[in-house]
Amino acid sequence: MSDRNVSTDSFSTEIPVSEPLRVAEDWIDLYGHMNMVRYVGVFDEVGYGLLDRWGLGETYTQETRHGLFVVDVAVNYRREMTAGTMLTLSLRVLEADDKRLLSLMELRRADDGTLAATMEQLSIHVDLTTRRVVPFAEPAVLRLRALAEAHAQTPLPPGHKRRLECRAP
Repeated sequence: MSDRNVSTDSFSTEIPVSEPLRVAEDWIDLYGHMNMVRYVGVFDEVGYGLLDRWGLGETYTQETRHGLFVVDVAVNYRREMTAGTMLTLSLRVLEADDKRLLSLMELRRADDGTLAATMEQLSIHVDLTTRRVVPFAEPAVLRLRALAEAHAQTPLPPGHKRRLECRAP
């Protein structure tokens, strides 16, 4: 990863929040609420976009041929979401080591901040040419650890119990 992408002082340590998005009609299932696969889809697509703010998203992958592969997730559904509901997604770093990133995403109603779902996600850093796990560049590790320390100052959502750990299986 180039230093341009991971300088420890060029990124905000704030927990990033997405632009609002609307629950589409085709996301609704037989029960009249957002289908579980759509929750995970939002976590994946919008969360990936938020990684760009830390220099680990699409630009990073295109420039370095490295990226993050998800190896485990733990989803907790809290509230029903219906068609037309506006949502936002936030992403925080829980832990990081030289090859792994453990993050927490929170999906909330945009109007009142009600927590709809959380997803803990454990990812590994991979060289896309060799398809092997490789360490992050040192500036990235320092950045991720600084983010984890800063994000730890914000309490986890009420009732959230961590289910994943940042360690080798």
